[in-house]
Amino acid sequence: MKLRLTVAGVLAGVLLTGACSGAESSGAGTSTASGGTTTTRAAAADPVTWSGTYCEGITPALEGLVELLQTMLAGASADPVAFKAEIQEFADKSGKSFAEAGRKLADLGAPSTGAQALHDELVKFFDDSAKTWVQASEEVAKLDPNDPEFTTKIGELGGSETSTANDQIKKLTSDPELAEAYRKAPACVALADKMKTLGG
Repeated sequence: MKLRLTVAGVLAGVLLTGACSGAESSGAGTSTASGGTTTTRAAAADPVTWSGTYCEGITPALEGLVELLQTMLAGASADPVAFKAEIQEFADKSGKSFAEAGRKLADLGAPSTGAQALHDELVKFFDDSAKTWVQASEEVAKLDPNDPEFTTKIGELGGSETSTANDQIKKLTSDPELAEAYRKAPACVALADKMKTLGG
């Protein structure tokens, strides 16, 4: 998988999560994760709990993106060793957060029969994103910060789930019941507040 982590990518991720924070919940989508966490189809999950779990999953990545962006804009090349360590920390934190969110959503199940397909899609999204960031961390670890091409090589690392997440957000916002659940979930309210401070 081609990995990217450019300033533009970070900005897109921040803006995307900002839009996401306006409508996190569950709706309808496609299939179950292949080779990842499998979804359970037990009793319907509480929509507010489900929404909160989704928001909890993306919040650490959002916070890490903001911190990483600030470092990049401040001139990461001034201390490549520190920058490498920060990227590894971000990748590790994002990978763990996405993996945990995927497991929790799978355990909760969908909030309704109609939301099952999107629920499965989001579980797969979290699982795949977790694998992407684990791979990114491993690739960063191999880089030499003293290499003249270090910054260029760093620019080729990272996640690229923007278009997928954007489609998911549209589905989430189209479901009135789930949009209401998002507005009630404490983790989603906190995420929305964070985005307001960023001008999102």
